[in-house]
Formats: sequence, C-alpha cells, structure tokens
Amino acid sequence: MTSELTLFVNPTAGRGRGVHAAQNAARALRDAGFSVRTVLGHDADDALRRARAAGAAGTGALIAVGGDGMISLALHAVAGTRTPLGIIPTGTGNDVARALGLPVRDPAAAARVTARILRTTGARSVDLGRTRTGGVLVAVATAARTAGGMRICADARLDDAYLDVTVVGDCDRRTLLKVFPRVYKGTHLSHPKVTTYRVRTVTLEAPDTTGHADGEPLGRLPLTVSCVPGALRVPAPAPGDEPGAGPSTSPR
Repeated sequence: MTSELTLFVNPTAGRGRGVHAAQNAARALRDAGFSVRTVLGHDADDALRRARAAGAAGTGALIAVGGDGMISLALHAVAGTRTPLGIIPTGTGNDVARALGLPVRDPAAAARVTARILRTTGARSVDLGRTRTGGVLVAVATAARTAGGMRICADARLDDAYLDVTVVGDCDRRTLLKVFPRVYKGTHLSHPKVTTYRVRTVTLEAPDTTGHADGEPLGRLPLTVSCVPGALRVPAPAPGDEPGAGPSTSPR
C-alpha cells in the first residue's frame, strides 16, 4: 500500500477537540513512517468531494477524525471501494470506534493502532447497511452499540452478513422507563415487548416518521435497508478483542 494517508477532519468534533486530536494523530502516523495530508472542506459536500478525490488518487487510507457523524460522512467516500477507513474518535458517542476495538479517548493511541494494522495485517472487511427511501421503536444495525453505548441490537455482529432488527412493541410510559436502562447491557431483549430478527433486507413503513442513521436524518419512511457484506475495509483489531457496536439505522 502507499505510505500516504489522508486525514478527514471535523474540527468541531468533541466540542472543538477535533483540531488538537488531528494534530496528535498526524504526529503518531508520521512517527510510524507514513506521510499525512489533511482534508477539511468548506462544508460537508465539499469535504466529501475532497475525500472521494483522495480515494480515487490512491491514498493508503482515509482516516476520519471526529465522531459518528463524521464517520458516517466518510463512509460515503469509501464504502464499496478498496480504500480502508481508519477512525480517530473524538466525538461524544464514538460507537463505531468502540465496535472496532479502537481507543476512544486517546487520538494518538488510536492512530498508533491504525498505523500498526496498516503496516502488518492490513484492513479487515465489515458489513454495512444500504438504505433506500420509498414513495415503537425499530432499530436496524450491523453491530451492537449505538447512540452513545446503547446495546439496542445486542447480538449484532459487524461481519456476519446480516442485519439485526430490534422492535419494541406498544407499551405504556411506565414500562418504557423501567425497561430503557436495560439497553446499556442488552438485557432488554428478553422483555416480552421486545422482538428481534436477523435479516438480509428489511423495509420499514410508518406514517409521519423519519429514518436516522447514527443521528443523521435519512428521509421519510418507507425505508429499505439491505446488508452489504464486506463493503467496508477498516484497520482495526480482529473480532473478539472488544465488545461490538457500530453503524446503525433507527427510525424515530
């Protein structure tokens, strides 16, 4: 692989910690022998265009510095390509980084892990969900944690070629408040109002409802989500090193 890497930076991530994190990450990557260039962009569309251009030019990896929203944007630049997506988490949730077993409070450490894996074993492949819009609660995920550590789809795996779907049926406010804390351990799945499924594709329909992915609005339902096995390459520890969680889609 080429020794040039591209940092894809959200300077406002983590209440302004993005720039400092990017500097620490860049230093660690250069110490590991890589050359580093940075992509900022004037806005989200411009940043995405620049990130795609870096991938097309053959960058060794696109390294996203930011939170889950920034990673979601970076996915649009590299999903389905051979360009690996590295992650330097600086947001408040960092569910994707946790899913991949990456350090979440130390940008330099995350950069060192990324550099080591790129130099040795290379990137592993993980699944993604692909959405199509048409015309409670349902969560569709490729990994267990989302929304700042909630294990809504607690049995989901990043690389099993399936989507996990968790459905919470009608329940009163008292029941919801009683069950909700259990999502952080995943024990809510045993509640009689909760049903789970494992699917390749699912279509969600509900009136006056908007679908979200990692907190970013996707559009009004109906919404179809399909699993795309191995669509993303990530320099991250092997499965089993850390508890999983990651990109998800949840209408709310």
